[in-house]
Amino acid sequence: MRSLSGLNILRRKGTLLYRGIRYRRGFGVHSPFVYNLITKVIEERCPYYSFRDIELYRKQLLYKIDSITYPDPKDNGRLRCRSVADIVRREAVKPKLGALLFRLANYFKARNILQIGTTMGISTLYLTSYSTDLRCVALENIPGFATIARQAFEKKARNPIDLRVGGYKESLPQALKDLGNVDLVFFNTLYEPQNNRWLFQECLRYAHNETVFVFKGINANQRSRELWKEIRATPEVTVTLDLYSLGIVLFNKKLYKKDYIAYF
Repeated sequence: MRSLSGLNILRRKGTLLYRGIRYRRGFGVHSPFVYNLITKVIEERCPYYSFRDIELYRKQLLYKIDSITYPDPKDNGRLRCRSVADIVRREAVKPKLGALLFRLANYFKARNILQIGTTMGISTLYLTSYSTDLRCVALENIPGFATIARQAFEKKARNPIDLRVGGYKESLPQALKDLGNVDLVFFNTLYEPQNNRWLFQECLRYAHNETVFVFKGINANQRSRELWKEIRATPEVTVTLDLYSLGIVLFNKKLYKKDYIAYF
């Protein structure tokens, strides 16, 4: 088992190294829109004013020893009891991914943002901190995680975050109706394989020409790869960008339908 795990790590590092050489700085991309998206957003590394405050808050969470019992999505829903610090370390988005979510929301000027899976609220703070003039609905199906996220929103959010707790089958349809349309949707649903296809199809009904979908973990396992393949083939989808750990989906009808690979 250890040797297999080590082999998978080596394969992943080899894949990322190849992408860094082959696809860096928009190499081979002929669409000006996509080229600008890759070079000015995806590969941008400049810090923004809000990053420091969010990461300081993450550090505070990493000192919390309070325990939370929750069904572990990585272990078939088995109940786990872990400290807040351990949960944040395992589940919250890393700074690099959080910064990209910020840049995407800022670049597309998203006003109606939907997040499915809060990742302890850290990703939500990144998504919503570029402006004070936006609306965000954040869905969370694990009450313990929602408790951590709610505290993050109360202390650090620049906008009121509409946090809704419960199963996605029940909460998503109403959230979409309340938003009316969605400008950016972040699917942090890696461990929802039984629901991911339905979640995508429901949100697709509320997408418009300028909508952006962001999927976490598109290459995490075989089911994730199969779903990503289906998403790419969806008629409404025009451009997709495969960042290995993340997928970006665009619906702009002015763009030619094409799938890209980008270095991240």
